[in-house]
Amino acid sequence: MKFGYISYGKSTPAFQALTPEERIKEFEKIGKEAEKVGLKILFWGHPFGVSEDMVCVFKSEKGLDKFFEFLTTVDQPYTDSRTNMVAIP
Repeated sequence: MKFGYISYGKSTPAFQALTPEERIKEFEKIGKEAEKVGLKILFWGHPFGVSEDMVCVFKSEKGLDKFFEFLTTVDQPYTDSRTNMVAIP
């Protein structure tokens, strides 16, 4: 793994309406889309101590351009995302 990406956001109303099982299936679909651009979802969940209610952690050999491509071309279950990029030596 060359890079890690941590993305925080606010759940969409549609995602909030899903059952826990449906949320898992939704992230399985999103994970398949992420793999098409060279990203892998390590985990996702609901963080504490921040204003956002969603967090998703990715790993990739690809640069930030591919990460932003993914965020802008695939429907995300959260909005208002802010991202921390972590370079792994």
